Amino acid sequence: MRKQIFSRIRKMLAVLLLVSIIVFVTSVPASAKQVNGNYRISYQAGTQAGYKVGYNAGYEDCLKHGQNGVLTKIPAPAVSEKWTKSYTKSYKESFKKGFIAGYNKARYKCLKK
Repeated sequence: MRKQIFSRIRKMLAVLLLVSIIVFVTSVPASAKQVNGNYRISYQAGTQAGYKVGYNAGYEDCLKHGQNGVLTKIPAPAVSEKWTKSYTKSYKESFKKGFIAGYNKARYKCLKK
């Protein structure tokens, strides 16, 4: 009698485990696509905005100061309150990278002349 009850419980747990794994596997990719899509969009937008600001700052610094490096602080990007935390975080990170890339490229072009 106990073996029958134990085998029934095991079978039910196995079925429940299988169903939960299937639900988990099918739901994760859908939400991951949305998060990755937003991350990519915000990363690209931040990089472009940072590059433009950095390029202008680098060119101005080159004209004013020549070879002397004067960049002390990267400006904070303008962030909307409507954005999600992950979007804002990605935007800020990519803004810094884009700013540095634009700044260095502008200074290099200016000093090359």
